Amino acid sequence: MPLLNWENIDERIFEKEIKNGKKNQAGASGNDLGKSDDLKKLYIEPTSKCNLSCTMCFRKTWIDEAYEDMEASVFDRCMDTMPESVETVFFGGMGEPLHHRDIIRMVQAASDKGKRVELLTNGTLLSQDMSVRLLDAGLDMLWVSVDSFETGGYEKIRQHSDFGLVKSNITGFNIERQRRDGKAELGIAFVAMKSNVNQIGRLLSFANDNHVRKVNISNVLPTDRQSEKESLCGSTVSLELHARNYAGYPEINMPFMDFNLPEAMEGFMEVLRSNFNIALGGEALARRKGHCRFIEEGNAFVRHDGDVSPCMALLHSGLTYLNGAERKVYHHSFGNVKEQSLSDIWRSEEYAAFRERVRRFEFSPCIQCGGCENRDDNLQDCLGNRKPTCGACLWSEGVISCP
Repeated sequence: MPLLNWENIDERIFEKEIKNGKKNQAGASGNDLGKSDDLKKLYIEPTSKCNLSCTMCFRKTWIDEAYEDMEASVFDRCMDTMPESVETVFFGGMGEPLHHRDIIRMVQAASDKGKRVELLTNGTLLSQDMSVRLLDAGLDMLWVSVDSFETGGYEKIRQHSDFGLVKSNITGFNIERQRRDGKAELGIAFVAMKSNVNQIGRLLSFANDNHVRKVNISNVLPTDRQSEKESLCGSTVSLELHARNYAGYPEINMPFMDFNLPEAMEGFMEVLRSNFNIALGGEALARRKGHCRFIEEGNAFVRHDGDVSPCMALLHSGLTYLNGAERKVYHHSFGNVKEQSLSDIWRSEEYAAFRERVRRFEFSPCIQCGGCENRDDNLQDCLGNRKPTCGACLWSEGVISCP
């Protein structure tokens, strides 16, 4: 399917879309959202600092961003003013949480509030003592980022790291959680690229050997030309393959079979590479797009400085690359916990209206667009939406995923 060219679109249809978009935006209000709009999962960025320099890290192309730790007063405001509806507090963001000197107190405070507590780490600072303290503080789930299971490959991606140390630290964490009641869970986060996708088989073995409960595999987010070359989803996103059913394409219904057999897998992969509308066991196999799981699942992010953002993509300002073109994605906040309670920020009319707009996802399709100045950043789009616009968000395209 070719990229869209706005010059070929009937002007009357285009004007109608703009008017409808503005009308729907004007009709959204916090009073109409109801119970389904509760804040359920609160991501907290303890620090934007990190002890590693990973090749695909977002931080390499940040725009006017600072490397700072969250102050104790900011964290305490989050805990004291978050809505009762919050079920999970997740320590992550763009830095290494274990780099923060007060991370144990933070985990303890969230646990004492009766919340499920999760944390994402690169694993290098996960000493035996750190594992003991995290578990004793009430950590429910530890996520470890591992992108290769060969020493050379791992250390080429995770620069300044030590794969042997990380493996040892994961083993130590498993020992300590079993010494307690074994209820704390372990997850692995894996960023897939052309240079490491062959490691997924080893990832599954590693998960089995280390009693991993969950695995999250994401495509790399292209933040420079090199990481764009490493991307495994360029065609999928650009051509919308398997994003929805198209009347012009043939339909094929595949049965479940022994996909572990090389012959079966080879055939199935040929089907996946086709333009067919595919069903597996009678269920449509489609890539969900125009969908923000952060909004749908009731998530919010608090940056290290107290700014409240709706998603990972808007937590910091930086560059992304789309179809060879550079795009600036600017940070967006709906308030700061230093000035307002987290509950008030979440319930504000502006934030509630934005969430409703994202649920409708009436943004210009910048992923398929032939190109215009609006695609250069997230400040506005062709349908009259103002910052932040989400039409080029790879999270919403179903190819970037966070734990």
